[in-house]
Amino acid sequence: QNVRVTGSVKDKNGDPLPGVSIVVKGTTSGTITTGNGTFELEAPSATSTLVFSFIGFESQEIVVGNQSVINVNLADENLGLDEVVVVGYGVQRKSDITGSITSVDMSKLKDVATSSVTKALQGKTAGLEVQNMSTRPGGDTRIRIRGNRSLTASNDPLIVVDGIPFGGSLNDINSDDIGSIEILKDASATVIYGSRGANGVIIITTKRGKAGDVKITYNGYMGVTNVAREYDVFDAEEFTKLRSVSGWNDYLAVETESMLLGRETNWQDLIYQSGKTSSHELSMSGGTEKTQYSVSGAYYNETGVLPEMGYQRYNMRFSIDQEIGKHVKVGITSMNSFAITDGQSASPMWALVSLSPLAIPYNADGSVVEQPVYPSYNTYNPLTLKDTERWKEQNRRMASFNSMYAEVKIIDGLKYRVNVGIDFNDSKYNNYYGSNTQFKEGGLNTAQIQNNDNLSWTVENLLTYEKTFAEKHRLSFTGMYSAQESEFTSSRFNLTNVAADYLQYNNASLAETVEAPSSNNNTSTWGLLSYMGRINYAFADRYLITLTGRSDGSSRLSPGNKWHSYPAVALGWNVVNEPFMENIPAITNLKLRIGYGQTSNTAVNPYSTLGGLSRSLYNFGEEGVKGQYVTTLPNKELGWEFTTSTNIGVDFAVLDGRISGSVDAFLQQTDDLLLGKSLPPNLGVSGSYLENVGKTENRGLEIVLNGTIFRPTTEDGFGWDVSANMFMYREKIVALQDPSIKKDVGNGWFVGEPSSSIYDYVKEGIWQLGEEDAAAVYNCKPGDIKLLDFAGGGENGDQPDQKITEADRRIIGSSQPDFQGGFTSTWNYKGFDLSVVGYFRVGGLIVSTVHMPNAYFNRLDGRRNNLKVDYWSETNPTNDMPKPNASIDASKSSVLGYFDGSFLKIRSINLGYNLPKNLTRFIGDNSSVRVYTSVTDPYIFFSPYIDKGGVDPEPSGTRDQDGNSSSLGAVPAKALVVSLGTPPTTKFIFGLNIKF
Repeated sequence: QNVRVTGSVKDKNGDPLPGVSIVVKGTTSGTITTGNGTFELEAPSATSTLVFSFIGFESQEIVVGNQSVINVNLADENLGLDEVVVVGYGVQRKSDITGSITSVDMSKLKDVATSSVTKALQGKTAGLEVQNMSTRPGGDTRIRIRGNRSLTASNDPLIVVDGIPFGGSLNDINSDDIGSIEILKDASATVIYGSRGANGVIIITTKRGKAGDVKITYNGYMGVTNVAREYDVFDAEEFTKLRSVSGWNDYLAVETESMLLGRETNWQDLIYQSGKTSSHELSMSGGTEKTQYSVSGAYYNETGVLPEMGYQRYNMRFSIDQEIGKHVKVGITSMNSFAITDGQSASPMWALVSLSPLAIPYNADGSVVEQPVYPSYNTYNPLTLKDTERWKEQNRRMASFNSMYAEVKIIDGLKYRVNVGIDFNDSKYNNYYGSNTQFKEGGLNTAQIQNNDNLSWTVENLLTYEKTFAEKHRLSFTGMYSAQESEFTSSRFNLTNVAADYLQYNNASLAETVEAPSSNNNTSTWGLLSYMGRINYAFADRYLITLTGRSDGSSRLSPGNKWHSYPAVALGWNVVNEPFMENIPAITNLKLRIGYGQTSNTAVNPYSTLGGLSRSLYNFGEEGVKGQYVTTLPNKELGWEFTTSTNIGVDFAVLDGRISGSVDAFLQQTDDLLLGKSLPPNLGVSGSYLENVGKTENRGLEIVLNGTIFRPTTEDGFGWDVSANMFMYREKIVALQDPSIKKDVGNGWFVGEPSSSIYDYVKEGIWQLGEEDAAAVYNCKPGDIKLLDFAGGGENGDQPDQKITEADRRIIGSSQPDFQGGFTSTWNYKGFDLSVVGYFRVGGLIVSTVHMPNAYFNRLDGRRNNLKVDYWSETNPTNDMPKPNASIDASKSSVLGYFDGSFLKIRSINLGYNLPKNLTRFIGDNSSVRVYTSVTDPYIFFSPYIDKGGVDPEPSGTRDQDGNSSSLGAVPAKALVVSLGTPPTTKFIFGLNIKF
């Protein structure tokens, strides 16, 4: 007798699951759940068994018996090899992937509360290096995938969002809108992006609605930010001693008074403040079997530890997917943001650390002392930073990223899809620096008005075919034709001597001088046409092959050189599926991968092949006329920088998946680097001639390990999971402009060495008492820096010649670390969860301009305060820092600024608690509430740099980004630099996650 059964199917969180298959075991009779997860069917008898199955969940069998209502909660399946991974222009099962692709666990990114998803990625993925460029609110990051390849062009990876190349900033994206992130690292994976894939690809897929009841989620937190470590400078007593040793005795009357009164000023304590952080994200999603939608809004606000510095961002996003009949599906996504950054580059740090601790900050009437030290020092009181009429710096950025698609099922397995993307971003940067501020130091006030906007569109036509033949042969094909065009416009005006401070940058006509630099007022447009084809074949889930080809035609290049084709091949072997592995149950996954391919870097800027002209003003008779002269010769043969990559990898899992991971080894070889060749003066063209002439090489190793230390035996049992990664790379320059050129000292390039090699003198120590005669040979005395004398006329040319010259400079290291990585450890017990996230670097040199006397802070001349260092004196014969000297010669003192870059940074510690269901049912049966507290960047261990007075060993940039000055002549452009910037901070937050 038939038995009528009704019920519902939900996941482990109590959310309904639409589309679950329910079949009477042994028959073809069955049904699927509706949009709200309910079902009803007729079972043949009470002894019938119902099989509930759904992709991504473990199947469950239930005997009907005398039940008329059956409610089921399906457990998440140990997805492992069946997990779907985005690979670019499609998805693949993890077991079918042949390239080097890493999926980021999005649930783990919430461990670090930051304004940008990229900062949360630091230390999470092998081969992905994330460097925080600033500790300021909204500060940028630098991303590298498997190191550097180019010497002069960008090494930034390509960002793809919802299948469309993304030209904005990752700071524009609200992290809660992201559904998945995949990192494509080797050429066999990135070749589908052709001329933009050489530096790796980051694919971001945003969240979309699912059929079922409406789901509403709220994620929010609030917190306080404080300075973690101040710069350690001399106090009043120590400063007085420094001046005495240096021979500087020119005290102001107020300084003498402070000495008599025992009075001192800690300038840093006067200005640092507690920053505030708040983040609120609200989303709603749901839909029917035909229509799904998702809407979200977010607000982020952070103020800095310095006055008038902060970051605000507003996000609004929506997506909708609609089925039209049985064969057509369309969708649209719109992601919009508006951000305001205040004080993004203005810094009072020089005054904060260099002002005399004997000077006073306030007058007797409570007003600020404008210049606490000698006016000739041109150092204004940093407390003037709080006067917002004197200065202002603001960047307002608006971004809108929109994508649409239409997908048509032509026949079984064959689909056509068109993707259309429109990406627009606009930024308005303005600043005003009054004359009575430390930014102008008494000079004429200045203002700047700058507008940048970028508009690009992309159209992609995709044809895909998937079919399984004879149950063992799985074949898929992806073909694509796409077009992209991008237009960038920039305008800038520099104002000098604005009529009044309160005008700031708001009325350019009231400035004495208005200048529009030609280099900042321009428009550039480029376009790209592409064809791509990819074939994936799998036999018996054991043997895999991927063949990919792409051809790009670019407007940036000259006729005859516009097109280039990119091939790639990758092989995979699922060893675990071989019959001989059936008797080895301890190994649950074992796959070997090998891939080879070529990609390139769009390193040629628009119009570079045309050459360049500049304007010249001169007198012709009694009239002034304008002329043009050649500044850059045209080169119609310019092309891309090409990178060929070989990757060998193994994926594994043992002990029922409790231990899993991967190991990848790679070799990258980049040819046709864009380098300038010097031109003879008789050509009448200054500068150099750009050609494709150089070569670099990079090889490395990546290791990922995931382990379940304790697997809970009950739902509330104790669990402990650990994930860790470690990676290393060894890059080197193979060739420069000419085979005969082995080094380019001016740029810091040396054949056979990394591009970040540091070429300088070698510090042996400090000349000591008793070495007067030896020191005098080098025109030195005890207390001076002792440099190693290499050069000479010995048999091997390495005997000391008793003088220090350019010939004594050597490669003393590079910024390339020995290895780096990160880890996440998570504990769970009875609703509580605790996680610790760490990031580490071992080895490599960092360049600290904070310690370099030729960068002025650590001059030890007694005129200004100084980093508190262990300097030499007759009673303190250290080999660390030289004797203070009022007339110091800092010409070779850069050797004091090199440090071992090793450190271990605890990125975050998080403690959360999921409220019991019986306490949250008042907001819904399927609700969940989690409260948590977190501390970000609380500790740094094992840092030689911090031991020597530094505040943060994480580099704030490279020389070409953050320290480009003549005082860093020994430092190459790619070297990692730590400069005098906003001190590191620690953030304490309290958060709440609600879902119903």
